[in-house]
Amino acid sequence: MKQNQRPCLREYNKSPFIKFLIKATDITTAHKVSLLIQAQLGGFEHPNDSKELAALRRQFTTEKCLIFERIHRLIRCVIDCKIFDCDAISTRHALDLARSLSTGFWENSNLQLRQIPQIGPVAVRKLVNNNVNCIEKLASLDTASIERYVSKNPPFGRKMHELLAGFPRLTIASQIIGRAVTKAGEKPKINVKAILGFTNSKVPNWGGSQPSLTFMAETTDGSLVHFWRGGIQKLSNGYELKFNVELSNPSDEIKCWIACDDLVGTLRSSILKHNIPASEFPAPKNTNIQRKEPTKRNFSDDEFGDELEDEDLLAATIVVEKPATDYGSDEFPDVDDFDPTPKASVATTTTTTVTTSAAVQMANGKYACNHPCRDGNLLKTGQPCKHKCCHDGLDKPRPKRTVIERLLISKIP
Repeated sequence: MKQNQRPCLREYNKSPFIKFLIKATDITTAHKVSLLIQAQLGGFEHPNDSKELAALRRQFTTEKCLIFERIHRLIRCVIDCKIFDCDAISTRHALDLARSLSTGFWENSNLQLRQIPQIGPVAVRKLVNNNVNCIEKLASLDTASIERYVSKNPPFGRKMHELLAGFPRLTIASQIIGRAVTKAGEKPKINVKAILGFTNSKVPNWGGSQPSLTFMAETTDGSLVHFWRGGIQKLSNGYELKFNVELSNPSDEIKCWIACDDLVGTLRSSILKHNIPASEFPAPKNTNIQRKEPTKRNFSDDEFGDELEDEDLLAATIVVEKPATDYGSDEFPDVDDFDPTPKASVATTTTTTVTTSAAVQMANGKYACNHPCRDGNLLKTGQPCKHKCCHDGLDKPRPKRTVIERLLISKIP
């Protein structure tokens, strides 16, 4: 990346021919590679208004050749990895990109006409204006219409017909041929047969060679169920592929795809629907969090500190009912609306007895606290009490609170 290239690449990024725009403000080397690839696939013409731009065009052309020498190996590696992962969606998109990189133009665009020799950008615009946006439509025209649309003289139309006769026109058909044997409780499986062929009068030959093919089958959930590579000469008498598919739910569909590896505009597909009733599918597993039983805990003063000083709290059993989930909830009950009455659905009720014993005055004139360890008793852990109120007492007796009030106070942040 050189500094004088950034303004030109920003102009690339503004072009409507760039399919995936760069949103970053600073153009990096990775952005430059992406823009150069998209400029080629989108048919973007580099501006040639000045000598500086002409020099950049020559440099970009050299660098683009280096990029395309290496990117084919990278995309093939991605395809093989995604096939191993049985990721049908990524495999299909990677195959589309590999075909686009091989021909230099995007799949599923009218730029596929640029694959044909003697068809340049001007001829493509003329054909598209006459609603001829793919090679299949161009091959179906008569010689006079072809010459009229592209403004060519005879025998251009006849030569174009002879040339397009070698372009692959693939066909695909699929059908269910039976059910596979499964055990009770397993997902149903079906046997599928795909029939591959072409409508050309003889084995297609494009660019001096017979193209290779790629077939893949996937389910609606994006699982790759079958993959095959082979030569187009195998399709002369119709080629059959048999495989079985495991279905996950009654709405599953099987989608089959076939295309030439190095040519765009050859993609064909077939969708297959099964008629297996929903009763034959196993019940889906419940992924929700199971509702837990109420948890009983004994709260002591060591857990709450000096704020809870009621010795009766030690004997109180609090029932905490945990909900299944509180995800997405932002509503909290008001403290004033709290109902201490136990619900009927809770098996174990909370019984709380609040005593109102009179305050005890110590020998030093202060009042004794309500901790059970105030008389020199040890804690439950066997350790001596460290509460200052148990040794020195309180200046004045604290008012009594109910157990529920203290629990609510402890929950307020």
